[in-house]
Parts: sequence; structure tokens; C-alpha cells
Amino acid sequence: MKRVNRLVIFTLVSVLMLAIAAPSFAKQDTSEGENTGTTLSPAQISEGEGPAVPAPPPDEKNVDQPWTARFIYPTIVIITILLIIGLVVGYNRGVIRRYKVVS
Repeated sequence: MKRVNRLVIFTLVSVLMLAIAAPSFAKQDTSEGENTGTTLSPAQISEGEGPAVPAPPPDEKNVDQPWTARFIYPTIVIITILLIIGLVVGYNRGVIRRYKVVS
């Protein structure tokens, strides 16, 4: 196999592995059981049945898609499609240069 073909195959495999591994890189590490150093007082601080000022419930915001899903995945798909088209065109031109069609 030619050196260029090996390089193209290596590049394709690398891009494919990056596309497969991208979601795991984007995950946040949420290890449970970590000690943050915060301690609670065992004694009751206030007297009474409820809080001094009732707080309204927090507003739930719409969670946007992570940037990886919006930008990285479409970019990888477009680059892969262009690479495959380039390989097909390059292969066909190479075959046409080597062989003459007899009609």
C-alpha cells in the first residue's frame, strides 16, 4: 500500500475515533461521595415552624443542547462526507489515468 493511502486510512480512523469519543469528553465528572468540606450544625438554629421569609420556587430554565451536539457533530459529519467524496473522486481519476477504455 502506498504511503498516502496509509495516511488517509489513519486519518479516517482517527476522525472516527474522535467522533465516537467526543460525548465522553464532553461529560462532566459528577463523582458521588466527594466531601466538599461543608458540615451541618446538629442543633436547630431558629425557633418556629417555617423560614423567616418564604422563598419562591426556582424557575426551571430550558436546557440548551451542549455545544458538542450543536457544532462538533455536524462538523465531523460534513468533514467525513467531504473526505469520502474526495477519496471517490481521487480513486476514479487514478483509475482513468492508468487504464484506457476500449470501445
